[in-house]
Amino acid sequence: MSEETKGVEAVCVGGCVRKLNRMVTAIYDGALAGAGLKTSQFSVLVAVANRKKARPTELTTLLQMDESTLSRNVERMCARGWLRLERDEDRRSHLIEVTERGQALLRKCLPAWRQAQEKVSQRLGADNVAALRSALRKLSA
Repeated sequence: MSEETKGVEAVCVGGCVRKLNRMVTAIYDGALAGAGLKTSQFSVLVAVANRKKARPTELTTLLQMDESTLSRNVERMCARGWLRLERDEDRRSHLIEVTERGQALLRKCLPAWRQAQEKVSQRLGADNVAALRSALRKLSA
């Protein structure tokens, strides 16, 4: 069985992508650490800010994040005063909105995010970054 599993380890696309994700996330987390923010929280904050108000189902689809992970992140971010929940018109759901404190945090984090973005882009190279974006589009279709 060991020869078979060695082959899996060598060629598994899923394992490769997960490893790449951990490596890239570590760079962004390192850059955002000074603000007390994780990459996953930064992504949620940006997604909500770009939509003014967002429904959880919209965010889970957009971010490809499961409901429990989103809920946990939003709960922590509300507790820190970065997001707030508002009842939706139909009363079955709620809308998520960035607070002033959250907007200030985003402004504070953008330079660190830009540095991480530049570092990852330089290390991967423009062609590989373009290939990653292309792969994402293909899997999203």
